[in-house]
Amino acid sequence: GKGLGAWLLVRDLPAKADPLGPENELVFSTGPANGTLIPGSARMACLFKSPLTGIWGESYCGGSLAPELKKAGFDALVVRGRAEGPVLLVVEDGGAELRPADHLWGLDTFETEEAIREELGPEFQVMCIGPAGERLVRIACICHAEGRQFGRCGCGAVMGSKRLKAIAIHGTNEVEVARPDEVRELASELREKAREVLRGLSRYGTPGIMARTNATETLPTRNWSEGSFPGYERIGPKALVERLFVRSKACPGCPVGCGKISEVREGPYACRVEGPEYETLFALGPLCYNEDLESIAKMNELCDRLGLDTISTGNAIAFSMELYERGIIGPGDTDGLDLRFGNHEAMVELVRRIALREGWLGDLLAEGVARASRAIGRGSERYAVHVKGLEPPGYDPRGLKGMALAYAVSARGACHLRHVAYRPNLTGQHPFKPGVEVDRLSYEGQAEMVVELEDFYALVDSMVICRFLCLPTIGPILWEELRAIYSATTGLDVGVGELRARGAEINDLVRWFNVREGIDRRHDTLPDRFFEEPVAGQVVDRRAFEQMLDEYYALRGWDEEGKPRGPPALIRDRS
Repeated sequence: GKGLGAWLLVRDLPAKADPLGPENELVFSTGPANGTLIPGSARMACLFKSPLTGIWGESYCGGSLAPELKKAGFDALVVRGRAEGPVLLVVEDGGAELRPADHLWGLDTFETEEAIREELGPEFQVMCIGPAGERLVRIACICHAEGRQFGRCGCGAVMGSKRLKAIAIHGTNEVEVARPDEVRELASELREKAREVLRGLSRYGTPGIMARTNATETLPTRNWSEGSFPGYERIGPKALVERLFVRSKACPGCPVGCGKISEVREGPYACRVEGPEYETLFALGPLCYNEDLESIAKMNELCDRLGLDTISTGNAIAFSMELYERGIIGPGDTDGLDLRFGNHEAMVELVRRIALREGWLGDLLAEGVARASRAIGRGSERYAVHVKGLEPPGYDPRGLKGMALAYAVSARGACHLRHVAYRPNLTGQHPFKPGVEVDRLSYEGQAEMVVELEDFYALVDSMVICRFLCLPTIGPILWEELRAIYSATTGLDVGVGELRARGAEINDLVRWFNVREGIDRRHDTLPDRFFEEPVAGQVVDRRAFEQMLDEYYALRGWDEEGKPRGPPALIRDRS
């Protein structure tokens, strides 16, 4: 998982390597839990240098890829170099072969997967890029199973730069564990607990949390200028279930079924899609002031087919809408698109243009909001909301002080998943200390909590286990369960303290990767909008933020500029 991928990238990838050059690597990595009976163990990690941010990149995908790679006899797959023409990588039972893929180049992801399975057999699991990845769109993703993605940081562009259209995997081997009886017993217990504590996730999927973010005015709206959405009832989780829901979908061996298949049965937005997830719903809904649920589903489908990250795409569109309304860009820049907030017809068309790099604006937004704002100038930088070049997910840090720190220090840029700090801030409950309350508007105690959350999820992402089975406060997998899974699958008996130390070492290693690329305290910050423009009466106080950052660095053992004091333990023997 993450730990192995980080070690390989620090070992093999030269500092300052071009993310879209042949030197960059895509590390597809599994962990000890993958392919076992443990619920939530169907995820795969993808680690790389991001073409969007120029620093550490990571993304994860559910579905059947990880179990299939383990059954094929591999723990990880490392892709480097560049093919002369489009290729397909076929991985099967201990072997790997590159085949010509000219016939697949230009197809969308649904068409690509269908064509490969017709050619190789339905037993193959496929990951592929769409037209966005082929065109090196920096917010392109890698897609699997018509709705699952390695979504963030532009991994699809890295794959496209290697002329690698798809990877097809099939294995027939058993995945062995050190203590099968213990794994079986653990899996049974965890499945029962998951059914009990994750009922809301089973019913509504990830959109269920929108009720809470809207009520607390932490739902990013109108390009991060507001915190709640008047049209919430028309696009919220209940509307989604009542109007579009078809059925639930689960990863192999998971009792939760958080995936939701939706269908728009008629009209211009007719489609069938997995989702929309909360992040897609927020980014293509409130963030763009769009209350047309059917259009959000359609854009979700377009992003899946064309291979775009919905979070970055929604942020890019919202950014362009604010520029349009402020007069920084006009109809001449948009090829006639009326980009006023809420114009869903224009949004649908702009999604297509971004994926195909069509027109001045489509080509520009394909670079992400940070690069786009630098190219436009004219004060547009203020409205380009990002951290280290990565557009944020759907949690406004002005009303969630823990997220302010967590966004700023996240290795890949604005991220909600390497710490899940939004959850204890929204629920008011400490993730690991029962009975201890968390005040979302207080800066106190947030640094210590974020550090422990990051260390915990570094291990979760190395195992690799779905974080919906490892949610702060409710689990069902927290530190002790994670320790038990590690020991049962590997046969290595470790304590929680030792496990947490390994998590900290992984985070040190990833920070070391970023320090090599020039990252320091200057980059561990937030957009000025969060410091200066109130939402619901809240801003992020600069002095309090800097104090949190000092505390975070001290807890990590880094210097005042955010640099580890010497090479991390995992690479020290090579120094």
